[in-house]
Amino acid sequence: MYSIPYIDIHTHKCRFEKDTVTVQNIFPGEGFAAFSGRNFYSVGLHPWHIASKTENNEALRLLEDALEFDHVIFVGEAGLDKLSNADFAEQGRVFEAQAFMSEEFQYPLIIHCVKAYNEVLELRKKMKPVLPWILHGYNGSIELTKQLLQAGFLFSFGEILFQKKAKAIESFRFLPLEKLFFETDESEEMVEKIYERGAALKEISLQKLKEAIWRNFNRIEKTLVDRV
Repeated sequence: MYSIPYIDIHTHKCRFEKDTVTVQNIFPGEGFAAFSGRNFYSVGLHPWHIASKTENNEALRLLEDALEFDHVIFVGEAGLDKLSNADFAEQGRVFEAQAFMSEEFQYPLIIHCVKAYNEVLELRKKMKPVLPWILHGYNGSIELTKQLLQAGFLFSFGEILFQKKAKAIESFRFLPLEKLFFETDESEEMVEKIYERGAALKEISLQKLKEAIWRNFNRIEKTLVDRV
């Protein structure tokens, strides 16, 4: 009987797991492994890595090259971070460029956002993207979550779900299943554990949650089912 795999939509670890489809995040210009059937990639210029305009433009050129590979399926992580030392205006320029590439290449956008949700919302209103925008490592309040949900964002949750006082808990419980993903990010934790925590918070079976996330992933990655 076919077993639905787990989806780890955002990880910085090189993971080859029989029961998990992974999307490993890499920097433009980095190499990646040959496609094994379940190891996909996202490529993007993180706001922490913003440098000079010349260096950023070269990174964007390398990103464009990487998006030609079959098992690169997302742009990002890209975004805005007001705690970063990088110039915020340049962060905005590079983020908008990557959001444009997301539309041009027809790949969803993985977003890193720290204290800049208003600016991300404004860019979404300006660009009116067709492709999904996924907020990774989400930990927003219920008020912010409602605003972002109305604007059409998707949400990815990680280890924050184990922190009982985290704002993410209420937001996760509120969000409909079709708007959710899970990730390990920098963690050594297996994504199965985050699924188990998510199922407990939603008070549903692990199988039902796996089926929902699998449907979500196939909805945004229409060719995935033919490759896994």
